[in-house]
Amino acid sequence: MALRLWDGTGPVLANTSAWMQAHRDSAARDLFLGAIERDELCWCWPVRYELMVDARGADGIAAVERTLESLREVQVDRRVQRAVLAMMRELAAGGSHGAHRFPLTDLTVAATAHDAGIEILHFDQHLERLGDHLGVGSHWISDPSQEAHSR
Repeated sequence: MALRLWDGTGPVLANTSAWMQAHRDSAARDLFLGAIERDELCWCWPVRYELMVDARGADGIAAVERTLESLREVQVDRRVQRAVLAMMRELAAGGSHGAHRFPLTDLTVAATAHDAGIEILHFDQHLERLGDHLGVGSHWISDPSQEAHSR
């Protein structure tokens, strides 16, 4: 399958990996900031948790909270939680041993995007596979083969 690079348009649900890549890659950051300005970048609680864990102290946590409060939150409700469990069962039934073992945040982001009818923004092969499984559009924030050249 061809690599699906993000063109900067949304709405998209940004996975933690997309946030981290936007921090590292200036071209990705420019696209990210443009989407924020147009109110096309969304977040959900598992991503917020990971961003806060990655923050450097109280000031970093406060910066994450200020940023996310200005963006659209996509709800992770009971229906999404049940969809995560159903997806794990489907993956386990349809694959080899351990086929359901994806990071919980990635599973939740994929199910949340599917439920909300929006696409996924990522820098993570897991989200590509989960998006394909659910029929949800998923886009790389930047080309992973160019990662070493983008800093």
